[in-house]
Amino acid sequence: MCLKPAANACAEGRQARLRCNINIRLNNMAASIEGNDKGEIRSEVDVSAVMEFAKLNKTEIHPTTQCVKFGTHLENGAFKLIELNSDMVDNLKAGHRLVIRGSKTDEAVLCTANKSYCLKEVDISNSLILVPDLIYPDQLKQQEAILHREVTSVLHTYFELRPCKPRLKKLKALLEENTYNGLLCENDTDHQGKKYTFEELLDIVQASEEELKGGLEMLQACFIDGYYRVLDFDFHQRVLTNVLQLIDENEWSLNSAPLQHCYMYLDELFMRCIIKHVLVCYSTSNDDQKETYSLSEDKICRFFAELLLKYTEKFNFKDFMESWQQSVPNGLKTHLSQLEGLALINRKCQPEIISYFPLSELSEDVNERFNCLFKTQERWTLDEITPYIRDCVVEKMNVPGLLTKHARMSVQNGIKMYTSKKPLF
Repeated sequence: MCLKPAANACAEGRQARLRCNINIRLNNMAASIEGNDKGEIRSEVDVSAVMEFAKLNKTEIHPTTQCVKFGTHLENGAFKLIELNSDMVDNLKAGHRLVIRGSKTDEAVLCTANKSYCLKEVDISNSLILVPDLIYPDQLKQQEAILHREVTSVLHTYFELRPCKPRLKKLKALLEENTYNGLLCENDTDHQGKKYTFEELLDIVQASEEELKGGLEMLQACFIDGYYRVLDFDFHQRVLTNVLQLIDENEWSLNSAPLQHCYMYLDELFMRCIIKHVLVCYSTSNDDQKETYSLSEDKICRFFAELLLKYTEKFNFKDFMESWQQSVPNGLKTHLSQLEGLALINRKCQPEIISYFPLSELSEDVNERFNCLFKTQERWTLDEITPYIRDCVVEKMNVPGLLTKHARMSVQNGIKMYTSKKPLF
């Protein structure tokens, strides 16, 4: 659903106090004005009577009077009001679209080109009246005239917009319907799920265009033959391992891996778009004419940590650290910061245990997220819990704000610890 600029003007009860002489005609007042018993059209005499009743001086108001009356048939269900912030108004004036996304079972989300907002219906005690032909004071001509305007709708609710995070969990589920495992597997029965173009994903996923692009990058989705696909984990590992082995065998610098040479050696094994995609996922471009890439130590070490943990789930922490360092290419150094949002370390048991606990598997709902975290581990330090709630931060709610709302803080041995504020379900 697309929202476009509307020419209609909405006047609230408080606007009657403005000196723009908008006269709201009520049935019980009309009966008191001589010569206007039917309450249809006000004459100059009627207007003067109302002004006298309201103790208004003619010189204090605009010479053009707009008389507002209620129409015979009110279309109260024909319109919905949405309160827009200044950025959205500017977007509409510039010709950009605001799009409401979501299926029938989803909570409605309104998206600009780069942000998402939840739509919440709010009840109000005052009546909001919709007057399509109403003219604002700065647009009125400086001449005496009586204009008649008709109210078409009376509303008692409007939609409020609250900043929210993009709903990328659905994106992950859609892409996992048909993961890519190489050309030879494309006709397998396990790889016949639906494939999605960017436009199809944009229609389904509750995210702005910019947020969707960010989600595809976060999930390391690859653009293959017009569709976005996530690589099967084992296939992904096979491609990355071949690239790293090639760099090692040719003694190339980890800061200068040549893309064209990777094509030349690996062309027979993988499509070029796959080779470049994996190289880009774990490096940054040097922006030189030779198309070389500088490998990211953190990203590569993190991948091999996940490779060790994914199928074992729990690991002796000391053994894991030794195996992890041995698994990464020479010259790369592993450290615990690379495990943020991927694994938990239980230092209370002997020997210490590390377990696979990826952020990507947690719910997007904040209440469910905190419930899962505190069921998994009763007490958290700030450093431990931050990687698992950082993605829940919105404009008006940072990490400390989230913890204040959903957790109880205590100090143990000089360290701040966070526990659940609510009963776990």
